[in-house]
Amino acid sequence: MRKMLFRKLVEVFENLESTTKRLEMTDSLVALFKETPSRDIDKVVFLTLGEIYPPFIGLELGLAEKLAVRALSLATGVKEDVIIEDLKKTGDLGQTGENIFSNRKSRTLFFKEPLTVDRVYSTLEKICRATGKGAQELKIKHLAGLLTNAEPKEAKYILRIAQGRLRLGIADMTILDALAITFCGSKDYREMIERAYNLSSDIGLVAKTLAEGGIEAIKN
Repeated sequence: MRKMLFRKLVEVFENLESTTKRLEMTDSLVALFKETPSRDIDKVVFLTLGEIYPPFIGLELGLAEKLAVRALSLATGVKEDVIIEDLKKTGDLGQTGENIFSNRKSRTLFFKEPLTVDRVYSTLEKICRATGKGAQELKIKHLAGLLTNAEPKEAKYILRIAQGRLRLGIADMTILDALAITFCGSKDYREMIERAYNLSSDIGLVAKTLAEGGIEAIKN
């Protein structure tokens, strides 16, 4: 079964970040959703919103900056104080991560296994769920393991999502518009899809139901 690569999501994130126009955002999302296997559509929707679960689950990403810095240091071999100096300039650990990975890329000779959406999502899920004794070290380990296989742009967005700071400016309603166009052929179906969303409060579930069963499945 075809696995969706995280780099495809990153390309769309770059497009979304470069515009404030809702129609352009919707078009980018439609193109993304059309390429997304149904098994991954819920993960793609949540990651685009910078989330892992619907709000009612009560588990949110929001890794402390100092832990994310340690993970980045562990993944790259760059000292924490060097990372912090760059962070003072950028004000964004995601951008700092991209800078550091770009600077060391020419020295990286070993093959990296391309990151899949599934791996990124499942690792962030582990970070989100880690609690109790040793949780901080576990979160650092999981994030560092993910970053080790990341390309510079991937590292930028992984770090932002992990900290709960993706902020692409995408609203739930824009996602629903894109889902209506992708799976029903028209934005006219948005109202029906929105009703299903209001009932379930789970935009990932709505997306997966549409992808697997179309508008008829949503009616139920």
